[in-house]
Amino acid sequence: MKTAVVYKTVYGSTGKYANWLKNSLKAVLFEIDKVKVDQLKPYKRLIVMSGTYAARMPLTGFLKKNWDAIKDKDIIIVAVGAAPEDNLWSKISYWLIPGKVKKGIKKYFKIYGQMPNSAAPEIKKENLKRVIDYLKN
Repeated sequence: MKTAVVYKTVYGSTGKYANWLKNSLKAVLFEIDKVKVDQLKPYKRLIVMSGTYAARMPLTGFLKKNWDAIKDKDIIIVAVGAAPEDNLWSKISYWLIPGKVKKGIKKYFKIYGQMPNSAAPEIKKENLKRVIDYLKN
């Protein structure tokens, strides 16, 4: 399936993950702030990634702005952050995605990321295992 990875990175974790996904899936990589929605037309599946910052995700703005143009694609979300998936802040960041967008998301993942001087687990390709397993099946 033709796949594009669209991402925003601030501290570098999401960028590393995006590149690993690109290589694992033979996908094309776009930065959220630089991609034009017309560039995404050839892709059936979009993996949209960003960090989470006090329950806010830059990917939410991208999805809201471009939803009408991408809503018929397989949308996979990968949220990256220091808080674990079951943490209240992680749950709030997902809750802040508009309802009509959430209904169109095929799958949502939350994986660990790091901020400078963070005690979060190390950024390693193995953190993407469940994402890659899902996408390859």
